[in-house]
Amino acid sequence: MLRGAVVARAFEQTKCFTPGRGLQEFQQEMEPKVNCTKKLRLHVKQNPWNLPSSVQSLTQTIAKYVEEVKTRLLLVLLQYTDSEIQLRRDMVFCQSLVAAVCTFSEHLLAVLNQFNNVGRESEQDSSDPQDLQEAQEASCRWLEQIASAGLLIHFQSLLSPNLTDEQAMLEDTQVALIDLEKVTFYFQQFEGEPLVANMPMSYQVEGTRQALKVCFHLESFYFSQLPHRLKNGGGVKIYPVLFTQALESMEGYYYRDNVSVEEYQAQINAASLDKVKQYYKRLRAFYLDQSNMPPSSAPKAALVDKWMCPFNALEELYRLMESFISCRRTAACQYTACGASGVGLLSVASELCSRLGASHIVMCNSGVHRCTLSVTLEQAILLARNHGLPPRCIMQATDVMRKQGARVQNSAKNLGVRDRTPSSVPRLYKLCQPPPPDGDP
Repeated sequence: MLRGAVVARAFEQTKCFTPGRGLQEFQQEMEPKVNCTKKLRLHVKQNPWNLPSSVQSLTQTIAKYVEEVKTRLLLVLLQYTDSEIQLRRDMVFCQSLVAAVCTFSEHLLAVLNQFNNVGRESEQDSSDPQDLQEAQEASCRWLEQIASAGLLIHFQSLLSPNLTDEQAMLEDTQVALIDLEKVTFYFQQFEGEPLVANMPMSYQVEGTRQALKVCFHLESFYFSQLPHRLKNGGGVKIYPVLFTQALESMEGYYYRDNVSVEEYQAQINAASLDKVKQYYKRLRAFYLDQSNMPPSSAPKAALVDKWMCPFNALEELYRLMESFISCRRTAACQYTACGASGVGLLSVASELCSRLGASHIVMCNSGVHRCTLSVTLEQAILLARNHGLPPRCIMQATDVMRKQGARVQNSAKNLGVRDRTPSSVPRLYKLCQPPPPDGDP
């Protein structure tokens, strides 16, 4: 490596920084110190115990020259890097990382609190013991899952790529998610006082753009609930995916180079769906791993049957996502629940990622209006899925959610932010219209 063409080119392009030390001087100094086979043999022949110190000395010498080459390569990169673009990329990555850390923190605390809640509710004897046991088992499965298969993070975008600024946001997010794939989460137990007072969790970040580590510091009770692999220093690899769909029809708008906005959205969604499929394969392999199976055949068959039902549902959702991405939105579906824009894809993508244990992030141009419309819809769907809300009441529950909670609080914190929600959005994403005054038609 130290004699290759890359090193020669690096010295050529950085000779202005070190006029007195070029490639020739570097090689003349390096060669006698690195090519010392005879000297090493003689040293070992004199005393075999000299081998460790001789190898250590040679390693340190090579490392010194490698560091010099790395410094020159860095100077070359800095010469040809657009600092403004790099700054923009770093800013977007920081925003995405903060969002990922926040959503994972909330998800993790919700899971870990299940163990705490099980103990409290068992003491109060106010819940079905079987439900409590199932909740604890689900929490254990999710922790084992992320330790083995990694964490899926679902970014849901409601940006409109026909608008220049929102198109730029979408492009920035694509790049940020590439950088986010280089992040790994680790866990440590609090030693002494918490880093943040009265908080059961805090975190520290270290590393570089190429390999960033986020270390979560947990209280002893929470840390004790983690799988052995995570308690022993293992990390959680994150897999971010982006599904995007404008709330209005993009028919007739073009992205660039004769590529329509609809095709651009479909390309992003298809790439993300492929990543989801790869994650599903890892997840399936984890749950059907023979080492996790009972030794006898009857319990093993029962456990396989237990997992096949959710696996079949996941595959059905995957096929539905494929049909959403491949089919072109037409006027024929403008009166359906998804509308001509095809926003039904967002709900299906959210359902698919939820069943895979993903953490969720919703984004629009301001984080106020379209985001809260989507979040409140998701809240009502969760009530229907997990708590027995009749499907016919979903819209009514959504309207109630939008009159209080996240939307009202977010709007109060962002006064003066213009609402850019299109007027033609489907009913699922519209605010509840007040009834007309008495006497009006």
